[in-house]
Amino acid sequence: MSNRELSRAEIVATLPAERRTAFWSSLSPDERANLEFEWGFWARKSQLPPPGDWSNWLILAGRGFGKTRTGAEWVRANMCGDTPLSRGKWRHVALVAETAADARDVMVADGKPSDGSGILAVHPPVYRPTYEPSKRRLTWPNGATATLFNATEPDALRGPQHDAAWCDELCKWQYAQETWDQLQFGLRTGLHPQVCITTTPRPTMLLKSIIKDPHTVTTRGST
Repeated sequence: MSNRELSRAEIVATLPAERRTAFWSSLSPDERANLEFEWGFWARKSQLPPPGDWSNWLILAGRGFGKTRTGAEWVRANMCGDTPLSRGKWRHVALVAETAADARDVMVADGKPSDGSGILAVHPPVYRPTYEPSKRRLTWPNGATATLFNATEPDALRGPQHDAAWCDELCKWQYAQETWDQLQFGLRTGLHPQVCITTTPRPTMLLKSIIKDPHTVTTRGST
């Protein structure tokens, strides 16, 4: 990612005051209200899914890049349809974190849907999934579900099937290879299972193998 890369929101912010006023005046009240959840407006290009027929989108970046927001928005875009009840691209997604607490607090953003950058935070209220901690599950209004897993219990991934997964901080996983392998066995529903990996880079064997995979697209960013 170039340090000069700007989102549409940042570009608007750099405009002279007169042009900024003209931009906001050109939006209807509904457009202004919906802009908060318009990820294409706030995201930098490197935070949007890459083109192509990839299986793994690997985001290697330090703190402050927006890895969590990027992963959460990627999930939202594919789980939701055009309306709260219409079907999205996916029906069952796996959310895999370093620990159970990370899955709950970082990826889901439990208890603070108006704060942070996890899944609950990035959804407009009418699209927001219901979180059931005891079942480790998120359920969207359209019936799509996400199940929480963590890298201290790789065997929990035995059996469940998913059509996509978001893996957070893979380089810090305790049982990294075992967890990754079990996840791959379960990615067998849907037309083209995909994985988004958001992690601070470390020279692990698993990370090196994912980078070498010809079906991996890597996005790099700095703090």
